Amino acid sequence: MRAAIMIETSLLLRGIGIALIIAGIVLVANPELISNKAIPDNTFEAIERRIWWGLIIGFGCLLMFHHQLQPWMTSLAAASASLMFGLLVARLIGIMLDGSVAKQWQNVGIELILLVPLVWWYLSVRA
Repeated sequence: MRAAIMIETSLLLRGIGIALIIAGIVLVANPELISNKAIPDNTFEAIERRIWWGLIIGFGCLLMFHHQLQPWMTSLAAASASLMFGLLVARLIGIMLDGSVAKQWQNVGIELILLVPLVWWYLSVRA
């Protein structure tokens, strides 16, 4: 009985995660669905308006792959890595849609450098 409830909860969280990832990608691709701010003329700022929607993608990834709160260190590591991943995905989608700027590629590099130890931290505390 308890195992069946855990499986149902896991499936529910994964379903919510998929819905959040899809919603995040839609909002990253078209932030004007919610915000009526003018699209900046500057390519860097045009990409930046998309980035924060990546947090929805990251939270969806968290729900897809991590279904527990305790131990806290594992949950913190999973949340940090998945949110950073979501921001990175949003930035890459923004570069694809708005054009390439050197400073955005610098930010991609910084996010990758931050993501690697976060994933390592998650894998080391999970084991």
